[in-house]
Amino acid sequence: MSGFNHALCICPHHKRERYPFFPPTGLEYVASALSTRVPRVTLADLRHDPEFRPEWRLHEFIRREGVDLLAVSLNWEFNYEEVTDMINRLTPDIFTIVGGNEASVQVEETMERCPNVDVLVRGEGEEIVIELASGRPFAEINGISWRQNGSIVHNENRTAGPVEGLPARDRDLRRLSYDLSPYEVNIKSCGFDTVLTSRGCPFKCKFCPLNLNPLGKKREYGERPAEDVFEEIKSLDADLIYLCDDNLFVNPKRIERLCDMLIEAKIRKKFMAQARVEIARSPRLLNKLVRSGFKVLLLGIESANDRSLKIFNKGFTVSELREYFKVFKRFPMWYQGYFIIGNIGETEEEMLAIPRFAHELGLDSVSIMHLKAAQFTPIKEMVEDTPGYYIGSGYRVYSDRYSIEDIQQIRRQIVREFYTPLQIAKTLRKLVRIGLFKPLELASLTFSFALNRHRRKS
Repeated sequence: MSGFNHALCICPHHKRERYPFFPPTGLEYVASALSTRVPRVTLADLRHDPEFRPEWRLHEFIRREGVDLLAVSLNWEFNYEEVTDMINRLTPDIFTIVGGNEASVQVEETMERCPNVDVLVRGEGEEIVIELASGRPFAEINGISWRQNGSIVHNENRTAGPVEGLPARDRDLRRLSYDLSPYEVNIKSCGFDTVLTSRGCPFKCKFCPLNLNPLGKKREYGERPAEDVFEEIKSLDADLIYLCDDNLFVNPKRIERLCDMLIEAKIRKKFMAQARVEIARSPRLLNKLVRSGFKVLLLGIESANDRSLKIFNKGFTVSELREYFKVFKRFPMWYQGYFIIGNIGETEEEMLAIPRFAHELGLDSVSIMHLKAAQFTPIKEMVEDTPGYYIGSGYRVYSDRYSIEDIQQIRRQIVREFYTPLQIAKTLRKLVRIGLFKPLELASLTFSFALNRHRRKS
């Protein structure tokens, strides 16, 4: 199949959208790759773009604009059925590709559920879509599943090329801008964008699928040079930039070099990134992060007890966490902590220790997640080998002692006990004090999220 004239890359809309202000980063890379082979590429973000909502407008656009290639992102388990139903409503006689994390995990299910999908991309798709659009025979393209004479053929797995070899991400393909107040409100918003500087993670947390590719193989870590990242950042209009690596600080010297360039060039932007708590061992780097505009660090803490930390293979203890946060408190950034509840052998008392522990550490916000035993992760095998523990929908772990509903109730209690009125007041003041938001921007953001919550409930 070759000679495409107009590719439509679709980021689906779904009712449970968690981060509506995030651009579809992975799909933008795929669209950029396609644009090197296809004369016209349209990026359709169904979450926001009014031209494609309601859905009949999408079908009208496909017919009117001569779309002959569809590429659909299927990333999340929680909206899997909703998106696959949408795929089935697309024009069946147009060549259709589906990719994304959940498509790569549920290969057979997706191909059977969506008979109009011609090719499923397993893993990273930039190189694959270039080969597909260039007319290379399917049998010669590693990393795809496709249909032949009524059967599904699974080609060999593919090792993704280096991240520095990705086609440049073409933001000119966007039809709209992204900001932290994405709804139709007449108040100031804050421009938002993402930058990917590396792929993969060399660490081996047992619950985490990020150090694996969607096929269960070790995902090799690869990074872009600091100079290349700096040039991309310098070209952006957004005020707030999320460096969306799984772990930005695998190579601290590279990020220190990036900070030096940002400081020297007097780039006035704000940054947020995911990090491991061990970054506290480098106060010099933390100082440069603050000076270069870093405002938010998202930290995987996972538990308030040593037994769970050991099971997760985090590589640190509760005592070490306390020492790390003595260092973090010296640097004015917003610290969000991620915790996981429902671990093997974990008691309700241990789970409910999280709010007190988070306050003791000095965290500004917390995110409480139900333990998931995703496919291929070591924790999945541990759960399956432990009597009385089970894996439910969405890979969530439950037990004879604690049902999924029990753990959800505990989660709600943790959130209530952490976000006291005093905690909320302190964090709002800090958002302004560290310069993450001006008072009007903070008002805009608060109103926007309140509106989003109201719309989701209604």
